[in-house]
Parts: sequence; structure tokens; C-alpha cells
Amino acid sequence: MKHRRFRVDLEKIRGGEAVIDDPGEIRHIRKVLRLGEGEPVILFDGTGKEYQASIARISPQEVFFSVAPDADSSPKESPLKIILGAALLKSAKFDWLLQKVTELGVGEIVPFSSSHVVPRWEEGKNENRRTRWEKIVAEAAKQCGRAVIPRVLPPRSFEEVLEGDWGEVTKVILWEKEKTGVLNEAVTRASGVFVLVGPEGGFSDGEARQAQAAGFQPVRLGPRILRAETAGIAAVAILQFILGDLNR
Repeated sequence: MKHRRFRVDLEKIRGGEAVIDDPGEIRHIRKVLRLGEGEPVILFDGTGKEYQASIARISPQEVFFSVAPDADSSPKESPLKIILGAALLKSAKFDWLLQKVTELGVGEIVPFSSSHVVPRWEEGKNENRRTRWEKIVAEAAKQCGRAVIPRVLPPRSFEEVLEGDWGEVTKVILWEKEKTGVLNEAVTRASGVFVLVGPEGGFSDGEARQAQAAGFQPVRLGPRILRAETAGIAAVAILQFILGDLNR
């Protein structure tokens, strides 16, 4: 029997009890799934832990769960650390990209603006968009069985991405004008990869040179020109196959 999975904030798991108070999730449990008291479920905290639980009681404002004493580490997290630097795209395309790379196991997403980006990020005006992004990756993690919710960082400039400290990772930039460099050769034996994907208009020649100066190796994804959202998803899938867990 497949148990339903629900995300619970870590601070709302106390001892043998947990609570969900998100109105949308409560409505889903009560009105859509029509779950009742005693129903076995799996809870996950967004940091990698899963908990066997059952519904203890339901009210219009809260759902309480009885939680087993021992948490399990999720077996569905990739051993490969992937950071995706993704240029901002039109809303629907970026939302779709976030959903799919979450399903593929990306760990962190860094949105950014560059010279050919069409949608511009305006601090304050677009905070609701970032809230939507966080909901998208949380829902995608729930759907695909992950217990870790990828971090979606606040959007930043291309220069800020290049200057950032991303830890011990191999850095690559997808560039359609690259003639010889290929992804699998650039990341041989890497334990972590930061892959930089441009907007619909691609990276400018100047941006590609800036990225190389900052330590990003330019690579191509075959002979065809891919849409920006397709390129991001393809890159994550390839990395998971050659270094992660898609080949298992």
C-alpha cells in the first residue's frame, strides 16, 4: 500500500507528535484525499529525514500526527551535489524548469539576470514570485519522493554569481558557441558541479569570457541549439547519469 507523503516543518515535529497548519495542505488532506484519523502516512522535513506516522486528529485549522520515534534518512537523494545557475525565464518556463530539475535531484538553484534576460527582477515587487518558486520545488520534492527540498536562492546579477563562493564544485557554463568542450569530460570524477545555464538569448561573448575568467569551463550539449529550459534539464539529467544515481 502506498502511503501519502506530507512535508512538515522540522520545528513542528516535537517528540512523538507533529502538526501541519498550512491551509492548502489541510484542505488537500480533508477535502481532496479525504483522509481520516488512523491513516498511515509518511512525513518528511525537507532536510533529508522521513518519519513513519499516522493521523491522530483533524480540525479545520490543524492536522496532528503521531510520529514513530526514529527518523530514516531518505534513500532517494543523489550522492552528487548539483547547483544550477539558471538565468531568469518567462514565468511558465522557469516554473517548469524548477519542477523538473527538482525531480532530477538538483540541490540548489541560483536564479540570475544577464544581458539577454527578458524578465527583470525587481526587489520587493517580485517576492511573491520567489514564494511561488519555493512552493513549486516543495511540491515537486513531495511528488517524486525526495525528503530534501532544494534551496531556491534570491535572484542576483550574473557578476554576483561569478563572484560567489559555491564550495568545492567543478564549475561549467553551457555555451552554444563552444566547439570542443563537452560536459562529461569537464566533470570527470567531480563530487559536486555548478552548471550555469543562460537565458533564451544565450550568453553574450563577453559573459562567456567573464565566466571562463572566473573558473567556469565552457561546454556544449551536442550539435543542436536547445531552449534554455531544455538545456538546464538536460544538463542535470546528464550529470545525474554519469556521476549521480540515474544509472542505478
